[in-house]
Amino acid sequence: MARLYAATGDGIARLDEAGHEWRVELFLRGSGAQCLAVDPADPDTLYAGLRAGGVCRSHDGGRGWVESELVESGVFSVAVSAVDGALYAGTEPSRLFRSEDGGASWRELEGLLELPSRPSWRFPPRPWTSHVRWIAPSPHDAYLSPICPRALACARRRASPAAAGDAVRLGGRRRPPLRRTRRRADLGKRRSGRKLARLHAARRFARGAASARVREHLSRDPFRRTMALPEA
Repeated sequence: MARLYAATGDGIARLDEAGHEWRVELFLRGSGAQCLAVDPADPDTLYAGLRAGGVCRSHDGGRGWVESELVESGVFSVAVSAVDGALYAGTEPSRLFRSEDGGASWRELEGLLELPSRPSWRFPPRPWTSHVRWIAPSPHDAYLSPICPRALACARRRASPAAAGDAVRLGGRRRPPLRRTRRRADLGKRRSGRKLARLHAARRFARGAASARVREHLSRDPFRRTMALPEA
């Protein structure tokens, strides 16, 4: 029997397949649940990140929940490592935590805050802050847990000129400095202008040549010598 979980932004929904129908149950109503993660080793164990309530965990498929103490109360991403079962939580403001005992205790991964782009992190709806939106633990290495924060990606796109002058990694590609991009754009505009001017000149020449050929042809036709020819 298939089972699905979903974080609705207000609670947690569990959908169980029952024949040709789905049975839906709602948990943590009004909690502001923003995210959830299921333990790969136990489908009845799941963790929910709340907007203002930290992390809650359940060991019975969502019917009962226990709060997990966390320094930051706004949790926008959770993930469970398939390698060693470690639990990760990303918060607002942007901080990353790891728990090796199912959320009973937490250790902050301070490497996130050492990124050079940190001063420019912004989340557009609330530009005074940012948060970690996605966490993707490596399925092979327990100590490799890349983060994919939507807020940080927005921050890099909206960074100030001073911060954007340094190349950054975004979406697996290397982004060129902003100054170099502007120079390329200006050069492209100048080249486009020259191409357009040459195109207009070629069209004027073609029209003039065609008019000359038509005049010559009509001048040789005795039946059309009375036609009024436009001036070149």
